[in-house]
Amino acid sequence: MKKYKVIGPPGTGKTRNLLQTVQKYVDEGIALENIGYFAFTRKAANEARDRFLKVNTHLTKKDLPYFQTLHSFAFNQLGLKEENVMQEEHYKKIGETSGIQIKYASHEANQWNGIFSSDSEYLSLINLARVREITPIEQFDRNEHLTWVERFKLDAIAKEIENFKKTYGLIDFNDMIERFLKLESIKKFQVVIVDEAQDLSKLQWSMLDKITQGTNARVWIAGDDDQAIFGWAGADVKSFQYWQGIEVRLTKSQRVPIDIQTKALDIITRVGVNRIQKDYLPKEERGEVIERFKLTDVDLSQGDWLILTRTNSLLKPLMPILKRQGHFFQTAQGNSIGKSLYEDIQVWNKMRNEEEVPEVQSQRVLERMSEVDITLTWQKAFTKVAPSQIDYMDAMLNNGEDLTETPRIKLSTIHGAKGGEATNVVLFLNQTTNTMKGAQKSPEKQDEEYRVWYVGVTRCAKNLYLIKASNKSKEFKI
Repeated sequence: MKKYKVIGPPGTGKTRNLLQTVQKYVDEGIALENIGYFAFTRKAANEARDRFLKVNTHLTKKDLPYFQTLHSFAFNQLGLKEENVMQEEHYKKIGETSGIQIKYASHEANQWNGIFSSDSEYLSLINLARVREITPIEQFDRNEHLTWVERFKLDAIAKEIENFKKTYGLIDFNDMIERFLKLESIKKFQVVIVDEAQDLSKLQWSMLDKITQGTNARVWIAGDDDQAIFGWAGADVKSFQYWQGIEVRLTKSQRVPIDIQTKALDIITRVGVNRIQKDYLPKEERGEVIERFKLTDVDLSQGDWLILTRTNSLLKPLMPILKRQGHFFQTAQGNSIGKSLYEDIQVWNKMRNEEEVPEVQSQRVLERMSEVDITLTWQKAFTKVAPSQIDYMDAMLNNGEDLTETPRIKLSTIHGAKGGEATNVVLFLNQTTNTMKGAQKSPEKQDEEYRVWYVGVTRCAKNLYLIKASNKSKEFKI
């Protein structure tokens, strides 16, 4: 078995390098069905697949069956169906039957990423223990949790979950990998590639060992320990750091300009000894770092933008501001407004001009009205549309926003934007009390916090806007 380790800082082209590696093996005669390309998220796996197909236009998605996440591979190898897997409603039911409040639990529904997110500290602790291959009580004793957790209750919930799964014949995402590890026969590859390997949990590293065990596969992993920000979900950065293979170092960023890199390096060098030392050159452009005190101080009228906050709770107040300014934007939940209203406005304008429109379209428009008056503008005619939606749409149209295209403004947490980039990045420097408390739990947690902000800064390809915190005690210092 030959092992290769690609180490690539932000914007140095890790995925591009891996896809070139796939192409090299295909040119040597290795069939695509014998190449496993695994990414941490389904989004990343699909993007890699689509980029490969763009170059190899004679191929289709069916020709690349193993461009997927590790969870998705396990899911398919086990012959599972979606109804076999625990969902949010099941966790809620456990909470109801056990008399314990469980707000929600989600594995990024239907994405098969295996990133467990929950408002319940109990569920988060139980999941974290599983991916770290320790017991919930051992995880509890690490004292990494931020809210009050009762030791006996934690153990009781863990047992209740196991009983529930047995009763209803369900499995969770960790069971999926654990069952995969017990399979006697699995698909074997000649080439195994893992992107964003710094985000794998110990359980996923065990799965990689299982996939490559007893083969002569060429194994490539790629990642950057400086971008390991999923420790809260069980990512084990040390396994990436200590993994041995022939090193391939990528040393030139095609994204990060000089002044932006200076800021980024000032953050990441605070990590100190717990990182792979690396040198890489920035893009040959200075870039610009601009400090502001609020979002309304930034002119968002032109260009592409990525607006980042540390947590979802800090993100939510920004959406009404963007709507008042008449900006079309995108969040993890989708676009700020659907296309249907925009399309109906175009249809109504055609109807007013006595142009022919399909009946199905005119019927949908008429459903937005109490009565039809062809003399009225859409703002007056669409009486069944909420006034707030009318005002927002009107503001966007006056701004010249193109609602037929993907929004040029994206709002995200730093975690949600990992792997992304934009010409202009707005980074809010305020932190929540829990975030600050979490970073103080251990040196490892503090290092991860530095990496989170490093990732935020390095999404920027030209202009970085740093929004200062009104409460200086809660501002991350850059």
